[in-house]
Amino acid sequence: MFTAYALPLFCFPLSTAGAGISLGLMLLIYAISGHWREWRCIGARPWALPLALLIGWTLLGLFWTSNMFFGMKIAEATSYGIFAFIGATLPWKQRWIKLLIRLFLSGLLINEFLAVMMTWKILPWKNVDNIAYTGFCDHIFLSLVIAHALLWLVWDFKQQWNFPRWANLPIGVLLLMQIAITPARSGQLLLVILLPATIWILYPGRWRYWVSMVFTVAVAGLFAIPSIRAHFMVGFHELLSFNLNQAAIYSSWGIRLLAMIGGVMMFFAHPFFGVGTGDFYPVILKMQAAHQIPATPDFIMNTAANSYISEAASLGIVGLGLFLWFLWSLGREMWRSRDLPQNWFALTYFSIYLIGGLFDGLSWGYADAITIALMAGLPLHQRSVIEPADLSAP
Repeated sequence: MFTAYALPLFCFPLSTAGAGISLGLMLLIYAISGHWREWRCIGARPWALPLALLIGWTLLGLFWTSNMFFGMKIAEATSYGIFAFIGATLPWKQRWIKLLIRLFLSGLLINEFLAVMMTWKILPWKNVDNIAYTGFCDHIFLSLVIAHALLWLVWDFKQQWNFPRWANLPIGVLLLMQIAITPARSGQLLLVILLPATIWILYPGRWRYWVSMVFTVAVAGLFAIPSIRAHFMVGFHELLSFNLNQAAIYSSWGIRLLAMIGGVMMFFAHPFFGVGTGDFYPVILKMQAAHQIPATPDFIMNTAANSYISEAASLGIVGLGLFLWFLWSLGREMWRSRDLPQNWFALTYFSIYLIGGLFDGLSWGYADAITIALMAGLPLHQRSVIEPADLSAP
């Protein structure tokens, strides 16, 4: 059961089909295992009620949508919250947490090895979207999970709970090299934001100053590389040159900002119920046809490139409120016991999900929606169940 629970995290960098198969396998094993009989445990989790209401409100939003195709995709993504409920009923032990994290890291390292072989033409396959060193994984999602892995490794480098330092260090260096040489601005930005905060939380006293200094020197060294500096300057130039009155906007940040503006306009036009589950794209097309916002030919804007605006535009203040209630309840549960391994692992992804949602639509993303559900399902609140006396057990 616990191997099946961890398999999606292993598969996401390698194959979304593999992740889907593993999720189906998990549901089958769960039904056979009988763990569902512990459904009363779900009530002890503070995020359970807002998540259930968010799923229900998203399904209700299908009644006033005009696009059932996109509506079903969003309803499906939100309904992946069922995996959080599944995790809440399982009898977790430390060895299962270690298995989950080790499979997560293994999937990333295998994908990195394949990505190098594919980029160097040793293997006949091509990187996704022909972007070098990404392997079988979408470059935006890959950057997010590498950032997640690096934030976890900072904790484990200090605690040596999962791996000793001699193992954590090369894993971290390999993943840091990959995120540095790929066009992964989302993950790079999140790492620059969250890594200093991680250092200040984990390292007390003078160590936080020394480690922060090393991090600052490392970032400065990366910016000394012309390709990395040029990549960041492209994004900076896109922000400065954005103009809502242009006839066509093709830059990455330009399209994001345009989608956000369109989403805010939808929310103000339909503040309570929203435009309906899945109706974001059709309404954007109508706004472009009415010249309220510039057209983006051949580009499908089915989210606001912002998790919070997306929820508000589609499901109104009620949907946004339920989404924020879920995030608050989940984040509070993670933070209160952040010294536990599973809580730190979940908290690092939650931070990425929380901040990354400001410039990417993560709440409706296939892998992102499943991952946040799997993190919520971990035993974040029951210290006694997770063998606190022996954190180093195999």
